[in-house]
Amino acid sequence: MEFARIVGVTKRTLSLWESGQTSNMHESSKRLLYQVLEDAPDDAKQRFWSAVATNSHPETGRRPSDEGLLVATADESASLLAWAETTNVGPLTIADLEDNLRWVTREYLKSPTLPLFGRVVQTRDRAIELLHGGQRPSQSAELYGIAGWSMTILGWITTDLGNPDIAERHLRAAWALADNTEDNELRAWIRAAQNTAAAWRGQYDHAAEAAADGLTYADTGTAVLILASARAIDLARLGRGEESATALQNALEIAAQLISEPQCDRFAGPFSCSIERAGGYWADTALVNEEPAKSIQFAAIALDQFRNAPPAMRNLGSERMVRCQQIKGYVALGDLDVAATELAEVAATTPVEHRVGPLIQRIDEIAQLARETTGAASSVADIDDVASAFRQLADFGTLPALAAGTNGN
Repeated sequence: MEFARIVGVTKRTLSLWESGQTSNMHESSKRLLYQVLEDAPDDAKQRFWSAVATNSHPETGRRPSDEGLLVATADESASLLAWAETTNVGPLTIADLEDNLRWVTREYLKSPTLPLFGRVVQTRDRAIELLHGGQRPSQSAELYGIAGWSMTILGWITTDLGNPDIAERHLRAAWALADNTEDNELRAWIRAAQNTAAAWRGQYDHAAEAAADGLTYADTGTAVLILASARAIDLARLGRGEESATALQNALEIAAQLISEPQCDRFAGPFSCSIERAGGYWADTALVNEEPAKSIQFAAIALDQFRNAPPAMRNLGSERMVRCQQIKGYVALGDLDVAATELAEVAATTPVEHRVGPLIQRIDEIAQLARETTGAASSVADIDDVASAFRQLADFGTLPALAAGTNGN
């Protein structure tokens, strides 16, 4: 093997590295492996992930890149597809795993993201491990569900970390697990996560298709609201204005029904759509359909609802996105001074660890829209400066160390 010759080890040693058996790796071998992998193709880096993930760099002490870990974690989820499609635990264990996911979704975008990512990885792996044991069929279905919800959360977080392509691999595996449990609520939220990932890739046709398909499964909870609202904005972005208006009216009618007949979701955070969260989609739809005043109105109503929500129910991540939608409306109307003031406040109140990919992209959109608008040059410059600083100060942490395992609350 050419790779073994370059590194200067035997084929057997190379095979041990590839399988992750690296506990006795010499410092010189570590150094050489890192040097070779720096310029190696992606497939080689992925094959030797176990070796580099368990050994810090001999000179810098650093572990592999954040994106490398995201790819590796997605690899692990995707590798379970074939097994999930073909394929000792008690009720207290099931309850503990589900409670862990509930805690993660409640804390999402309230606590730092990466420890939550690591905790979900642990829950996914524990559920898969237990599925190889001797549980009853009903418990197997529950474990499939826990693993599927875990992968869906990983997909959502991976999108927020700016990697929607990698997120899709988690979500495909989650779908296979959902099929094993025939869990329509999970299916609906997987489609919502796929809609989000596709939209942030700019693939609005795929996003609209995911939303439409998800609506066929959304028979409980609030997934129906986010899917209907998302479909309205996707159709608007595709230039299908009349269909978008019809979809928006449908979303508003669903919201009215949910107000009169509230629904409970299994999990919180990204897997629960309040009326105010949906309002952000409506504001975006109105803006794309060239109705900035209506967009500002939708956003203002949603923001009032966010601020009046109990602290435990307040979704700060969605609230920031809605504020950005409102700011885009101000820019579209030429109110650049107001937009600059509001944007500065968003930046000042967003911790660096919560400056997730979609929020950064939304703020970049505000800056781009301001540059295309005729208005006070000083306000445009202020908006541009805030957007630039916001991106530069974003700090998700060191993903490999945190994802290796975070057990505390």
